[in-house]
Amino acid sequence: MRLIAENLGGERGGDAVFSGIGFALEECQALIVTGPNGSGKSTLLRIIAGLLPAAEGSVRIEGVMKVEDGGEAFPSVASACHYLGHQNAMKPALS
Repeated sequence: MRLIAENLGGERGGDAVFSGIGFALEECQALIVTGPNGSGKSTLLRIIAGLLPAAEGSVRIEGVMKVEDGGEAFPSVASACHYLGHQNAMKPALS
């Protein structure tokens, strides 16, 4: 399975924070995303996870086996991703 991003661009509040991002990750590979505050690291991860739309470009998964062949069906990249932010999403007052 491969996770592929091509020419990704991200926006926050209508302003472009990055553009032209591309990578291809094979199984068991990792991608390290670094940069200063406001450079779009979290925006990139949220786009990959399907939580934000890309301003440009695309993200896709290749090489997923069909269910009938013993694989898992991922209709979208977001269904294969998990996103865990840096803050606790559970609010004590609401639990």
